Order: sequence, then structure tokens, then C-alpha cells
Amino acid sequence: MSAKTAQAAPGTLRFCAQGSPKTFDPANTDSGVDHIATLPIYSGLVDSDLASDKILPSLAESWSISPDGKTYRFKLRQGVKFHSTAWFKPTRDFNADDVLFTFTRLLDPKSSFQKAYPTISPYVPSLGWDKLILSVDKLAEDEVRIKLSGVDASFLGSLSSPFASIQSAEYAAQLLRSGKPGQIATQPVGTGPFVFKSFQPDSVIRYSRNPSYFLKDVPLSDNLVYAITVDRNVRTQRIKRNECDIAPITGSVDLAELQQDPGITIQSAPGMNIGFLAFNLKKPPLDKLAVRQALDMAIDKPAIIKTVFGKGGVVADSFLPMINWAHDGSLKAQPYAPEQARALLQKAGVKDLSITLWAMPVQRFYNPNAQLMAQMIQSDWAKVGVQAKIVTYEWGEYLKRIDAGEHDTALLGWNGEAEPASTAGQLSCGAASASFFCDKDYDATIAAAKQTLDVAERKKLYAKAQQIAMKQLPWSPIANGAMSVALRKNVVGFKLGVDGTIRFDGVTLR
Repeated sequence: MSAKTAQAAPGTLRFCAQGSPKTFDPANTDSGVDHIATLPIYSGLVDSDLASDKILPSLAESWSISPDGKTYRFKLRQGVKFHSTAWFKPTRDFNADDVLFTFTRLLDPKSSFQKAYPTISPYVPSLGWDKLILSVDKLAEDEVRIKLSGVDASFLGSLSSPFASIQSAEYAAQLLRSGKPGQIATQPVGTGPFVFKSFQPDSVIRYSRNPSYFLKDVPLSDNLVYAITVDRNVRTQRIKRNECDIAPITGSVDLAELQQDPGITIQSAPGMNIGFLAFNLKKPPLDKLAVRQALDMAIDKPAIIKTVFGKGGVVADSFLPMINWAHDGSLKAQPYAPEQARALLQKAGVKDLSITLWAMPVQRFYNPNAQLMAQMIQSDWAKVGVQAKIVTYEWGEYLKRIDAGEHDTALLGWNGEAEPASTAGQLSCGAASASFFCDKDYDATIAAAKQTLDVAERKKLYAKAQQIAMKQLPWSPIANGAMSVALRKNVVGFKLGVDGTIRFDGVTLR
């Protein structure tokens, strides 16, 4: 990297965001909206290339892996500054203590900060970090060692995930002394390209350029503003009226309209995501496989794709998206078969079934209109004698209640990565899968896939895991949604990640 200061591009970069984050605390994030809001603020030990998911240096300038694959040593970048804000003035640079604090908080429920302000990260159990990571040790101010219980081919890539962003131990200590640990979620401090300034829920998030950003040759806009715009039609009109510079587009009609606008360009990607219907296996009769199979085959998924997604989606046939390298191409989506579904329900002794069908209140690439999708599923189920009551809540409340198991069935989704471990881990025992699924054979297969470095063998194991899951059907896969982002033509440097990541470091206005 060059020795010059971080390049500033005058002006304000405006992003029409899809929703309000629930938190600015990486350790508590559990949605794409949270991640997009925290990415400008924080940095991780490593980063991933947007185009290829190749692992890149970040707060760790280099690393080495022991011959047995169980020990990682990270050489930390020196001279990195934490943000100086109205609520925190750092007295030292980033060092190993911050790495230890971050991992201790994620992994140790008895740590002082965890007890004061608990984390609920779904990624730790889904990736198995609670059992995988044996210790995180400080070897020097600029060096840490992480010991694992076994080989894990997904570990290095997972370190680039937003939930593993490094937080300030000094700031955490200040919050504990003042008795305000919860401020870590509302007044964040990181080392990332932008400094958090303010947040008005359902309205706006404001950031300013970090003048001390450690990647000195990355251009940064002077200001970054998230105009929170939940309605996709309003987002379309706002970017057309030049009220925002970048906007995610989740409707095929909106996309077609914007493609005709000479002042706008579109970046698209196939969609490393999965939209699904989760069955709560704790709620009879959904604990019966035949009932889940019947409800799955009673859904006219091709009609949903045509109506809800248009050309922006395909029928999913697994929990792993079709473009993922580990996707099992031998799987086929269950055909729409209402008469067979009715017969299965009768055979299972189920009649006059009434259940709740929860519909997301937000629009996502994997589900651009959950209310409409829920109505179509409700209609399909009525044809086989199942009555569904559609339920929805504000997004944060929706997720909280699903974690508590209040739903019968729920529309959800997951934005995955090229590394399939986190998506696959969502169906592991103890993970927040919304289905409360637990299968020891499945878990053992996922563990074996992570413990081998042979890509061909990993692919076979992930295929086996997909076959187990599709046979047990804790989720009914609905769609893989294409991702599209609209840009005003004066936007320079934006790249939509292969996994749908949206970032603004390196993005400026002409």
C-alpha cells in the first residue's frame, strides 16, 4: 500500500437501503441489512475479494498455518487507528488485545462483556466455532495465535464474515466502567473506511470518511448516507429522480424500467442465496415428514417464480444455491402435485389442519414480495384442505419471535457465500434455522466436509448433506433470486460481490 493518506472524493454517496439494521454490533448481526450497515465501520482480520472470494489481508497483514492445519498465526498490521468519535477517544492503536476481546466475546458466555451484553450470533453455532476454536492467544502486541480442535477448510474464509469484525477492547472497557455496554450496538467504533455519525430508524444512517483508514490507496467519498427505503417501488423512483446514487432492485418490473433509463446502469449477479419456507418441527403435526412433504408439494413454485420474481429467480432444489460450487446438481425440485399432497395428508391422519404462515415484512433478492408469496402459498394449501393464517411483524420482532419458535411455518432466506459452510451450518443441531432441525448424520457429514481440504471430496460430502436435508425437509426451498443493483452513471468503482455483498470503500462519484 502507498504511504499517502486515504484518497478523498468530495461529495456525498447516497445509498437507498432496503431496511433498518437492528444493531451496529457485528457480534449480534444476523441479517444482510445488518451486515450492509456495519461493513463501512469495521474491518476483520482478513477480507475477501468481491469478484472471487479470494482471501486478502486486512487487519492481519499476513498469516501462516501449521502443517497439521490446526494452528493459525496472524501477524497484525501496525499503526491502525480506531475511530475517534464524540463517545470514544482511543489512546492506543489496534493490537492483539482487540482480537482477544472480539473472540472471547463471541466464544465465552462467561466473559465480563458477554454477561453484561450478550451476543446472539447465529454464525458461531452454525460454523461450529464454539467447539472448533480451542484458544486465541496473544503472542505479541502484533501477533495472535488461534488453535483449532481439528482441520476446518472453511475457517479462514469465515474470518472475513461481518460477524467476525474486530472491535475495540478499550472501548468495551470504557462501556463496562460506565455501565452502558449496550452502547456498543448504537454507538459503534471500528477501524473501517467510514466513521458512524448518526442513525434515525427507518429513515437515515450517516457516516463520514475515516481520514486514518489504514488502506491508504482506497478512494473514499467524504460522506456516506443510507436513505432507508423499504418499498422497492419507492427505491426505483428515488434513483430515477437522482435522490440516491445506488439502490438494490428486487422487482423484475422495476429492473426493466430502470434498464431503459439513460442515466442509470445495472450490475447483476445470479444470486448466491436461498429463499425458503421453514417448518417448525417442534409444532405437531409438522414433526411428521409426510406432512412436510405434503405441504411442500402443494406449493406451485413455478407459479410463484413467474408472479413474484419474473425473470429474477429460479425454483430452488436445495438449501445451497445453484451457483454454489458445492451444489448437488443431481437434486430436482419437487413437482407441484396437489392431489398427491392431499393423499399424503389423509394417510398421515391429518385433516382440518390450520397453521400459521409467517411472511417477512421486508423485500430481499431471495424474496422480493413475501406477502404476495404467502398469499399464493395460502391459496395453494387451501386447495388441499389446509387453512393458513398469514402473520407478520416488524423485521426485528419477526426474527426474535421465530427464534423463540412461535411460528408454524415461516418465509425466510439466507445470503450465502462461496464457502458453503455457513449456509449448511444453518441446519445443524442448535443452529437458528427456524426449523429446530437436528440430525446427527447430517451434522457428521458437514463436519467431515469441513475437515477435508480435498475439494472433490468436500463436494461429495456436501452433496450427501443436501440429500439428507432434502429427504428430511426441514425447509421447503422456494427460490434462488438474482441480484441487481442500480447505479447512477456518475458512480465510479462499485462492484457487486459474487455473494451479493454491497460495499462502499473504493466507490466515489465522478
